[in-house]
Amino acid sequence: MTKTIEMLYHYWIGAPRPERWPEFAAKDPLLAHGLDCFQEGFRLGLLLGLEALSAETED
Repeated sequence: MTKTIEMLYHYWIGAPRPERWPEFAAKDPLLAHGLDCFQEGFRLGLLLGLEALSAETED
């Protein structure tokens, strides 16, 4: 894992947050945290994509 990926993970994801876990996965912390990480990563990707597209349309 690169230092940049590690930095983003710790900044964007951080420690497990059980209050954000879906109820169906709450008894499986590995699955629940993985789903939370995926959701946040997907969100970050969409935000970065939106920012990239909006920069292109401003010209």
